[in-house]
Amino acid sequence: MKAINTTLTSTGEWVKNHTRMHTVVALLVFAIGLAATIYYWDNLRKSVNADMDAAYNRQARAIGVAAGTRLELYESFLRGSAGLFKIHNNLTQAEWDEYHQPYEISRKFSEIEGIGVSRYITKAEVPEFLERRADQGDPAFRIFPAGDRDVYVPVMFNAQYTGNNGKSKGYDGYADPTRRAAMDKAADSGKPTMSGKIQLVSESRPNRSSFILYLPMYREGAPLNTPAERRSALLGFAYVAVDFKALIDAVLSTGQTPHMGLQLYDSKADPKAAKTYESANFASLKNQQDSKIDTKEFELYGHPWRITLAASTELISLRERELPAQALWRGVLTCIFFAALVWYLITDRERKYVRQKQEEVQTAKDDLLSLASHQLRTPATVVKQYVGMLLQGYAGKLSAQQIGMLNNAYESNERQLEIINQLLYVARLDAGRIILRPEKVDMTKLLREVARDHNEAIAERNQNLTFKLPRRAVWAEIDPHYMRMVLENLLSNAVKYTPEGGSISLNIRRIHSQITIRVSDTGVGIDPMLQGSVFEKFTRVENELSTDVNGSGVGLYLTQQVVELHGGTIEVRSTPGQGSTFIVRIPAKGPKKV
Repeated sequence: MKAINTTLTSTGEWVKNHTRMHTVVALLVFAIGLAATIYYWDNLRKSVNADMDAAYNRQARAIGVAAGTRLELYESFLRGSAGLFKIHNNLTQAEWDEYHQPYEISRKFSEIEGIGVSRYITKAEVPEFLERRADQGDPAFRIFPAGDRDVYVPVMFNAQYTGNNGKSKGYDGYADPTRRAAMDKAADSGKPTMSGKIQLVSESRPNRSSFILYLPMYREGAPLNTPAERRSALLGFAYVAVDFKALIDAVLSTGQTPHMGLQLYDSKADPKAAKTYESANFASLKNQQDSKIDTKEFELYGHPWRITLAASTELISLRERELPAQALWRGVLTCIFFAALVWYLITDRERKYVRQKQEEVQTAKDDLLSLASHQLRTPATVVKQYVGMLLQGYAGKLSAQQIGMLNNAYESNERQLEIINQLLYVARLDAGRIILRPEKVDMTKLLREVARDHNEAIAERNQNLTFKLPRRAVWAEIDPHYMRMVLENLLSNAVKYTPEGGSISLNIRRIHSQITIRVSDTGVGIDPMLQGSVFEKFTRVENELSTDVNGSGVGLYLTQQVVELHGGTIEVRSTPGQGSTFIVRIPAKGPKKV
């Protein structure tokens, strides 16, 4: 038996070790799958980011191309205007307007406020310039703002567009530092030059930021190799005045996505007033989660600017944006599935193997138990017979000492027979060979008979036995032999595990078709952690009296099995140090057939 138990223990340890190993294998499969998933997710995320960058750059280039195309048209207007001025010495405002009329600027370029010419004159040339303007039919022409300056660059002609009120004629832009800086750079370089952020004199769009693109005009045939030579030959500037908001709105609306906005700053202006333009969607795009924001410094026609582009992730499709997250959670679920599958396949095979081995061991154990019980029962019975004959005087008169020794031997043999009988019952029960023979029995009478058989043991321990029985008979269809075994085991345990002077109570009652039997004591009780194991085979609960009580650890196991064969249940309620109560419930009719 010890060898069999050792085998079961070894099998259990083997199962634990292999279970740990299977868990490690499953976790390894999960880890490998997770690593592959993360690698794939990272590559997919990078690919989506690359697509986002490509879409962003594509839109940024489109904005740049659209803006550049319009600025090139402005430059073309300026060169044509400059050519017209140089070939017509006595050009009038009406001729100037007539020249620009075919361009349909008001309809096609709503951002242009005006196209004109500013004449470059020194302080000494002002009187002659005003006299000439009067001779050309414009006697009311005046230079403003007033002031004594060495150089004046007043507006001579200005083709009025998009609501321009014509107030700019005579305006000396050279008096404004921003305009003057652009004119000086244009004059020295000979190239078109853009001013910084300004407010136009015409005020056709109040509180709107604008800029002026200047093209220098020089005397025909004069040397233009150095800045000094170009300054000496300077006649004036052809210019185009442009409203920033109308220009950039037009650029953004030319086939551009609503998912990109921009903000423009004049890099040379006062930081508090440097913001030149901000699209209506810029703030919302900038504050969106995962939006792409890029700021660049650039120079346009000689003037520095700072532009900030904000783009929403909606530049690319929702399906593409969701690919990394979908790949991640799908990959994790797949890893979990395959790890669980591997664990299940491995452990299922091991479980079947262990179950087979346990069944083989249990069969061998039951066979050995049955064989050993039968082999032990015969000699124990013979010993009982011979000891009984000696006590009855068949071998002559015995001394008191001899009688005492034989009585001890007889009691020990009885305990051994009781254990052997219990083992035989266990063997029969496990083999399914216990057959109930139900009879109609008075449970009250049966309980009193069992109690009477234990009177001597109860009296020896000075215990108090009380009954709580109904006056009428409680009939049940049971196997009296096996039900007696149940009651004897419960009462015997109550006597054994109740200290001297303790109390034992027997109670039986019938409610409808169910009979309830309670066996209570004031004994040592059972720890709550151990109450679930009291009905297990070969289990004995350790307590302060267990060392003084002989037992095989199968009594309560047999009790539970017999009760369940009768179609009933048994439970224990116990508090350490305060006693235990075993409650048996069986149907009054119809015990389970086996």
